[in-house]
Amino acid sequence: MNVLVCDDERQIVDSIIETLEKKTEETQVSSRFYGVSQPSQIDFSRPYDIALLDIDMGETNGIELARKLRAENENIVIIFITNFIQYAPEGFEVQAFRYLLKADFSAKLDSYFDSAVQEVLRRKQLVTISINSEIIDVPVNDILYLESHRRIIVMHLLDEKCPAYQFYGNITELSEKIEPLGFLRIQKSYLVNMHYVEIFQYNKVQLRGGLCLAPSEKNYSELKQKYLHWRGKSRWML
Repeated sequence: MNVLVCDDERQIVDSIIETLEKKTEETQVSSRFYGVSQPSQIDFSRPYDIALLDIDMGETNGIELARKLRAENENIVIIFITNFIQYAPEGFEVQAFRYLLKADFSAKLDSYFDSAVQEVLRRKQLVTISINSEIIDVPVNDILYLESHRRIIVMHLLDEKCPAYQFYGNITELSEKIEPLGFLRIQKSYLVNMHYVEIFQYNKVQLRGGLCLAPSEKNYSELKQKYLHWRGKSRWML
């Protein structure tokens, strides 16, 4: 696991890396850390899995740096570190995973890093399907939702070049296998990736891109509780 730490205060960079190196040794998570105090020192060709970025670094804005990193690796997990709370809303623009105030380092750095590691592993998970005897591995993070038409399942993807796969399967069996990866069966025909849910209401579940699906009215309360429980564990809060 490749971890980038960028802050214009070298002492903070070294402190973060020292703390996380000890943690990864204890938890036996194989990691390599890259610490820089200037964004110009970053090697964008490296496949970073996690980036801890200062937001305010003088002439350089950490939000812009996050955009560049995400352009190179769409699945990078970004944690912003800063002294200033007012930057928080901008973090949503670049899909920040967590927002860590420097005053909270000692209390929250370990738990935030643990969560980031789990998110990296989730994004690297694959769902394997068979189409005309061809085995295809699909990254979980590429799946928007799945829908069932009797024995045919349509897997809708975020990839515009390949928007969907169609294959034979049982959505009940599939649901049991992939719900632990962040999916929710909102009604008998739809299994959605909760990471891409933007609105969850009684009469609609809106996904990224504005697509709206109808949830089960009968099971709405239970579904909403499951979604809120997942959201509480997976979304960052101030």
